[in-house]
Amino acid sequence: MALRVILGVSSWMVRMRYEPADKCPPRQALGAALLIFVPNTISVVLLTTFVIRASGESDNYLAWAMFTGLAITGLSMILHAFPFRYMGSGGLVVTNLNVPLLAVSVLALARGGPGLLASLVITTTLLQFLLVSRLASLRRVFTPTVSGVVIMLVAASAVPFFVDRTISHSQDQSVVVLVPGIVALAPGLWGAVQSSEARRIWTLPIAVAFGLVVAVPMGLYDADQITEAPWLSITDFEWPVRGLDFGLQFWSLLPAFLVVKLTAFLKVVGDLSIINRASYRSPVALDFRKIQSGLSLYGASTLLTGLLATLPVAAPWSSTAVYIGFTGNAARSVGIYLGLLTLLIAPFAKIVALLAATPDSVVAAVFIIIFGLLFIEGSKAVFTGPMDYRKVVIVGVSMVLGISAASFGRLSDGILGDLIGNTIIVGGVTAIGMTVATGFRGFWRRRLNADLSLSSLTDVSAFLEAFASRHGWSDQAKMRLNLAVEEVLLTLVDQSGENGFDQERRLSASVHADGDAAEIELIVYSREDLEGNIEDQLALVSDQVSADDAHQLSTRLLRHFATAVHHRKYYGVDIVTCRVDKHVLDSTTERR
Repeated sequence: MALRVILGVSSWMVRMRYEPADKCPPRQALGAALLIFVPNTISVVLLTTFVIRASGESDNYLAWAMFTGLAITGLSMILHAFPFRYMGSGGLVVTNLNVPLLAVSVLALARGGPGLLASLVITTTLLQFLLVSRLASLRRVFTPTVSGVVIMLVAASAVPFFVDRTISHSQDQSVVVLVPGIVALAPGLWGAVQSSEARRIWTLPIAVAFGLVVAVPMGLYDADQITEAPWLSITDFEWPVRGLDFGLQFWSLLPAFLVVKLTAFLKVVGDLSIINRASYRSPVALDFRKIQSGLSLYGASTLLTGLLATLPVAAPWSSTAVYIGFTGNAARSVGIYLGLLTLLIAPFAKIVALLAATPDSVVAAVFIIIFGLLFIEGSKAVFTGPMDYRKVVIVGVSMVLGISAASFGRLSDGILGDLIGNTIIVGGVTAIGMTVATGFRGFWRRRLNADLSLSSLTDVSAFLEAFASRHGWSDQAKMRLNLAVEEVLLTLVDQSGENGFDQERRLSASVHADGDAAEIELIVYSREDLEGNIEDQLALVSDQVSADDAHQLSTRLLRHFATAVHHRKYYGVDIVTCRVDKHVLDSTTERR
């Protein structure tokens, strides 16, 4: 029952009006961008200020980090909107600071200043590019379950950060400083649960407006901060570093930075996956080519932050899915307008101060709504598709250990304490470790390598026959297994070209037993991407098939013989996983 409730909580979303490739009227695109601009910019300013102040760096460096951070954030959102082949996501992607990197950034700045931070960011970003290039090989590690767990942990750990900051700032004052936040939260939650889409669109602006209406008369809006800020923040800038730092402090912090960087990379994989799923009216198979392109742009942006000796910003935020849910608009033009607005205010310190003066309690109220809904998005990524006991155990143990990380952190001081006390790191590493440990069966599969062609059907059939005989499959079950894989291969050959044969396209087939079922994995390596996605074709095929429609008939047969088919597309690699039950079941293909 609880699982059904989690999966059913999607009524907060506004009906999708514009997908990424749709042409959105400029007025509506700009309006949607403005709705996202205010809370996202406040978050960038707040997190940047927190890191710089916590590290003890100067106000001059804070001004530099604020300007460069906003500029890179705006530029990255513009570039994400363009559908470049290897750089950009091709849709609306809201970027911000990468949460897992905040603590180690504070540590690096405190120990060695901007030079040490720049050295660590540049060095570890090289690992990030390596991971992007090997994303297809890491598919059993960066699974939807692992990504969803990390997103839920981000949501669960981010809200306490904003709430704790509000409480700590109010310790020397009256409890009335919480009143604007409470006032903002009430209408915000009211707007989020409305049945009217027009009202839900204005949820976040209404929450901020109500909070400010109360905060200003109470004197809790820091107007002096706005008065004292200069109009332009770029007049007295100096380069914050004289050179990169590869000394003793670099080598002592590098292992910890690598661990955190891996966690941050995993978070971005999950972020981009959730954004991609939320950007379309109807569920579509996840296109990992877009994930790879988005990760490449994220890596380039991170490398730029290292070269500029500023904080590692411009990381995609899965809260984009929440913003899309509120506005019903995922058009690329929204991302372009959002990036331009962020770029425009970057040099204007007074405008930045206008946003930064928002009371902490109001900011906390807004992010309680955003991250609360983000937790649901993470859970939907985890629980979509068939459930099994392994997935349940991984999610439960990872969440419990991640939420308990603060207690672990008290067991040690220094870097180790920071690592084992980080919710995202502990939960993420646990999810990865359990996923790898329970997935070892997939690393010992027997493989068949051949050309992707019709002539390979005989070899694949013999390969499957040997597997079925070893595991005692009946003749009827063997036939279903062969027919299911044959339909997949025919579809892949058809997608590879009319001639059905290309020496540049290689096929790697493997099969292993999973209980009373067989899981077949077909990997196609090619220089050019295959067109179409089998998983989407299964979702679109109609129940009534014309005798003249051979393609739809083939897809209908596949849906009948296989209980699950998943098609992952990477640049140069297509991976189709097909599950066939040993015993006849009355079920249709499920999609993850």
